[in-house]
Amino acid sequence: MANNINAITMPKFGLTMEKGSVSAWHVEVGKTVAVGDEIADIETEKVTSAYESPIAGTWRRSVASVGDELPIGSLIGVMASPEIDDAQIDSFIAKFTPT
Repeated sequence: MANNINAITMPKFGLTMEKGSVSAWHVEVGKTVAVGDEIADIETEKVTSAYESPIAGTWRRSVASVGDELPIGSLIGVMASPEIDDAQIDSFIAKFTPT
């Protein structure tokens, strides 16, 4: 993940899921995360499920707060190498566009 900033977005757990909310965070800023580590619990209309990290890296920012209800693809967190400064992360967040 050399010098990259990576978006962690609201996942889509089912065909009919349109939005979800973070019901708990399992990572703290600065923690090294491996692929498959549980980073959050995501609550939908039907279920609450653990969200496993799709990438490895350093957790730099939790963007969504517990209880925030967001559409699929919304930015909920940021992983970036330790060399990336906070201003770059702030800029990334400000410019993020959901897919």
